[in-house]
Amino acid sequence: MKKPIHFPFLISVFGGVFLWFLIFLIFPAKVVYPFSNEAFGFIFISYCSLILGYFVPLKFLNNKEGNSTKFSKSFICIIICISIISFIIRYIDLFCYRKISFSNGVWLNRELLTKTKPMIIFIIASVFKQFYFIPLILILKEKIKDNKLIILTSMLFLFPFIEGFIRGSRNMFFIPIILLFVILLFFKKIRFKKKHIIFSLSITVILFTIATSIIMSREADKTDYNYSTLTTNSYLNEFLKPNPGVFKKIHSIENQPIKKSLVSGFQISQYYVHGVFEFDNLVKFYKNKPHKLTLGKYTFFTLNRFTNKYGITNTDLEKIQLLHPRGYTFITFFGGLFLDFGWYGVIIMFLYGMFQRYSYNQILINKNEFLPLFIFLLFVNFFMLTFNYLRGLGIYIILVCFLLIFVINFNKKIIFK
Repeated sequence: MKKPIHFPFLISVFGGVFLWFLIFLIFPAKVVYPFSNEAFGFIFISYCSLILGYFVPLKFLNNKEGNSTKFSKSFICIIICISIISFIIRYIDLFCYRKISFSNGVWLNRELLTKTKPMIIFIIASVFKQFYFIPLILILKEKIKDNKLIILTSMLFLFPFIEGFIRGSRNMFFIPIILLFVILLFFKKIRFKKKHIIFSLSITVILFTIATSIIMSREADKTDYNYSTLTTNSYLNEFLKPNPGVFKKIHSIENQPIKKSLVSGFQISQYYVHGVFEFDNLVKFYKNKPHKLTLGKYTFFTLNRFTNKYGITNTDLEKIQLLHPRGYTFITFFGGLFLDFGWYGVIIMFLYGMFQRYSYNQILINKNEFLPLFIFLLFVNFFMLTFNYLRGLGIYIILVCFLLIFVINFNKKIIFK
C-alpha cells in the first residue's frame, strides 16, 4: 500500500508519542505526583498546533517551480573534508588547548571546558563538524554507487563518540546513532520487516548499552557495586519512582557485567520518559509565580553564551538557567517552549509546523538542499516528549543546515554535475 505523501512528518510526531507511551507502560515505576491538567493541556494543544500548522492550506506554502538541486561527488567530498578537518581541530582544542584527557574524570573534563575561553577557530570547528550527517543524505538522494564513499560517510557518525566519552555525554552517542537510523528510514533503506526490525533493535541496544556502560563506569563510585547513584539514589526518582523490587533483584545479581547491563537498560528507560514529569513540575512551579518570558533565550542558550563571550550581548545566563527549578534535568521540548513563550508557545508551534511544511514542499520540487534540515526536524519531532534538540548541540546542526541552504541558493554554480 502506498504511504501518504506526508508520512515522514506524521510518523515523526505520532511515532514519537507512541514510543514514549510504550516505554512508560513497560518501565516498572509509578508517578509520584498527579499530573496537572495545565501540563497535559499545554503538550496536547502544542502538538495539535504543530499538526495544524503543517497542514494549513496557505498559498505561500505551496510548491513553486524553480531550479532543482543536484549534488555531485565532488561537492559531497568537500563537505566530508570540512567535517573531518573540523573534528580534527575540535580534538586539538580539547586535548591540546584545554588539556582534557582520557585519564581525567568526567567532572574534571567538564570543569576544564568551562574554565577556558575557546578561540574563534575552535568555535567554528564545533559548528562545522556537525556537517558529519549531511554527506550520507546527499549520497542516498543522488543514488551514488560508490562503496568506499558510503563507508567513509557512515564512519563519520562515529566521530562524535570520542567527545561523548571524555565528557560523559550520552547525547553524543545518542544523536549520531538515531540520526543515522532516521536517514536510513527516510530513504527506505530500513523497512518494517522482521529481519530489519530485529537487526535495528539489536544494534541500537548494543550501542546504547556500550555507551551507557562506559559512562556508568566513569560516573559511578568505583566502590559502589550496586550503582546506587544511578538506581536507588538517582536524581530522576523524585517524580518517577521505580519499583523497589526491581532494584532488589538487580542488586542481588553477583555477575557485574550482567548487573551493569541491567542498570544501563533501566537508566536509559527512566532517562527517556522522566522529562514529561519534570515538565509537569515546571508548570506547577510557575502556576502561581508567573515568570518573565525569555523569548528564545532559554532554548537558544548556546547562541546566547557565544554572543556573551564575545561582548555582543550581556545576558544574565545564570538567571536564564535558574528558570528551570531543577537545574539540568531534561524538561522535554515543551519545557523550553514554556519558559520562552508561555502559552504563546502554542502560536510558535503553529508557525513551526508551517515551516516544516514549507521545507518539505521545497524537497518535493527537488530543492534538495532542504533535505538535511527537514530530516533533522523530523528527528526533533520524534523526541519532543524526551529532549529539546533545538537546544544545545541541536542549534549547531540547525546552523549547518541553514548554511548549506544559503550557500546553494547564493550560487548554484558551485554544484558540479
